[in-house]
Amino acid sequence: MAVRLLVTGFEPFGGHPVNPAERLVRRLADAPPQGGVVSTRVLPVVYRGAFAPLREALESERFHAALLLGLGAGRATLDFERFAVNWRGSSTPDNDGLRVAGEKVDLAGPAAYFATVPVEELVVAARAAGAPAAASSHAGTYICNQVFYQALRHCDLASLRCRVGFVHLPYLPEQASAGEPAVSEDAMAAGLAAALEHLASLHQPAAPVGDDGPPRPSDTL
Repeated sequence: MAVRLLVTGFEPFGGHPVNPAERLVRRLADAPPQGGVVSTRVLPVVYRGAFAPLREALESERFHAALLLGLGAGRATLDFERFAVNWRGSSTPDNDGLRVAGEKVDLAGPAAYFATVPVEELVVAARAAGAPAAASSHAGTYICNQVFYQALRHCDLASLRCRVGFVHLPYLPEQASAGEPAVSEDAMAAGLAAALEHLASLHQPAAPVGDDGPPRPSDTL
């Protein structure tokens, strides 16, 4: 069975004319990494509707892994988040003009979920491809975190064996003001492709017995 990967990003928001997450999603759709079949979605930056396209994708296709992308203004690296928290709120309004002062994402959910992708391994893969990458503690409290939490919560409740991770992306050079960190689109694309290829490799069938010894345990679904 082909390894199926989902990649999502967000539309522009908060006065940014470009969102690198959206641009990288479209680039990966046009030139998918090796090792898997890639589906993509661009999500709206709205509290009430951001998760809907992602939920529909998770319910309609059997994905082995989902890598969610968002803009992390001011960051200097591709930051692979370790966990999502059950809290949302920001002084920044969403694209519908809604501000949330602070509330739980899910009243019945746990305080946090750990990412179910191997964060440290993805950091290593992205760095090996030439991208600046690091592990980050959590995805903040804006819509990036909300959607990350909702995806993990949905997979938990629906017993979906889909690994879920989130990556915050730096500014593109064209977005950054003087002195602000930025990373080229080519470097980010290379790092994300390598991370996705590593995720795909985790679900490949075990190799037949040969000179290299017995097959390794398979993690296919």
